[in-house]
Amino acid sequence: MATLIGYNNGHAIAYPSKLLAQNGGKHIYNVRLGSDCDNGNLVARGAWIDLDSYVEAAVTDFEGVIRAKAPNGNYYVEVVDPGDALFVYNQPFIEEEWTNTFKDESRWFNAQGDYVRAYELAVGDIFEVSAAGFSTTPTAASIGKSVSVANKKLVIGN
Repeated sequence: MATLIGYNNGHAIAYPSKLLAQNGGKHIYNVRLGSDCDNGNLVARGAWIDLDSYVEAAVTDFEGVIRAKAPNGNYYVEVVDPGDALFVYNQPFIEEEWTNTFKDESRWFNAQGDYVRAYELAVGDIFEVSAAGFSTTPTAASIGKSVSVANKKLVIGN
């Protein structure tokens, strides 16, 4: 479960828009985080802990392309080469009676030590992530550019 951090609203918002793992075609792993992590960040599967539970590891290989800006302001990223990257997404559980301030998903993150759902990626998968999920802010000129991963965030290339 994603953790509420209070008034800090700089966290990435993400959604597994079109992932093969959602339909049973790939694995969804439980990964214990070694450090805080936003939804939409990419991690790798490390050492085995227990049945379907693994330690977080750093991504060594991933390539994607920014395909478009979504109507909600997020960016669609298509997977070109998944490498060992896993897409982190835990649904934030937001109470209806909370104020709009606390309903803002950019106030949520996954804390160190939490277990997260980590979706195994496949070529052609598309996921959605806000600008906070990138190491530098994407622009209209970023559409069509390749992305890699560093420190869990997407890095815009050529």
